[in-house]
Amino acid sequence: MPGLNRSLVPALVWSAAVLAACPAPHNPSAPQVAAQALEIGRPGAVLSGVAGDGQTAFAALASMRPAAKTTIEAIKLGGLPPVWHTELDGAGGPLCLAGRVVVAALGGAGQVAGASLRGEPGAIVAALDAATGQVAWQLAIDATEWSVVAALAATSGGVLVGGSFSGTLRIGATVVSSAGKSDGFVARLTAAGGVAWLVRLGGPGADAVQGVAASGDRIAIAGTFAAGADLLGQPLPPFDERSPFADGFVAELDATGARRWSQTFGGQADESVAGVAIDARGRIAVAATVRDTVHVGGLDLVARGAADGMVAWWAADGAPGPAVLLGGADFDGLRAIAAAGDHVIAGGFFSGALRLGDRALTAGGGDDAFLAELDAGGNVVQAWPVSGDGREEITALTAIPGGFVAGVAHTAAATIDHDALPAPRDPLSGAAIVVRPVH
Repeated sequence: MPGLNRSLVPALVWSAAVLAACPAPHNPSAPQVAAQALEIGRPGAVLSGVAGDGQTAFAALASMRPAAKTTIEAIKLGGLPPVWHTELDGAGGPLCLAGRVVVAALGGAGQVAGASLRGEPGAIVAALDAATGQVAWQLAIDATEWSVVAALAATSGGVLVGGSFSGTLRIGATVVSSAGKSDGFVARLTAAGGVAWLVRLGGPGADAVQGVAASGDRIAIAGTFAAGADLLGQPLPPFDERSPFADGFVAELDATGARRWSQTFGGQADESVAGVAIDARGRIAVAATVRDTVHVGGLDLVARGAADGMVAWWAADGAPGPAVLLGGADFDGLRAIAAAGDHVIAGGFFSGALRLGDRALTAGGGDDAFLAELDAGGNVVQAWPVSGDGREEITALTAIPGGFVAGVAHTAAATIDHDALPAPRDPLSGAAIVVRPVH
């Protein structure tokens, strides 16, 4: 995100937030879930986040008119009516199921959800009781210039929050200041909404945390950075010190927020990061969109078109593992990632033609979307095209026992394999929850 223009920040609340999912623990021995697709769109609303536990799915539907409002819904998997719905002030972002609460990220300016936010925008995280939808607690995450929450992840006894900010960031009584145009941050919150710790990373350029994940006492973060950035005093080496474009990074922190290791990847063009996950083998997987040639873990991967999606793995000690590209001859990329046992699920977009494993896909009217299951070696073992005459997009993704839940936005009638989604009354508001089992 080099050269971030403050006038673009409100749009980034949407673009950063909807690309991230809340990674959830996965039990590979759990029974597989039934494949289903549930249309949940409503006029004027945008699907910004999903979460789930195998029995219930949670969705955030955000509306900007006449004022920014977000409705959080709990929906029994199987297509029954919502169990509950709660309306909150603010523009919706990612969701996370953390124990007995659903944590939602919201963005806005001025008075939002009863709090007076600094900056434009500022952010709030709110925890809702998963059984009733009642608000349990909320916490402002605001800065003197702006702040964005891009990712949430459950931890043992709390939740991780990752994002970016400019100026002086305040979370509870904890304060940090940016070193340049924008910095990334990750905070660990307690089950009651207190701040356990807050870590800033960055330098004189534009830097951001765009994915967070947790497994036991291990915490993974991923995002983008410009030359001169550091993480807790350790420099993040760019591919080219003179380049103004963003590279990617991945890092592991311990339960106290101390740095264990960090690695970077990039090339001569901008990279973007869609998320991070920790699989059952303890490896950390990053989803990104890359251009031209990207250098990752000693490999040189060359995009087939204007951009490709990339999934890359690192071992628990930071040693590089496999890295693969998902893309064709057009502009393609990834929007989200989740771990399912020792496999990962990646959600992305493509134009033109795309091959995923043994499936050859051709996009319809606009950009189409896809979901792909990759094994530990980076091979595609299952693929689910999301296609139609309009534009389809994966907005969020989370693992559940035996499978995953994905949020899909669509502007016209669409299909996910053999499941049909009707054309929405409002082309900008088509939204569905898609559930699929994994190998």
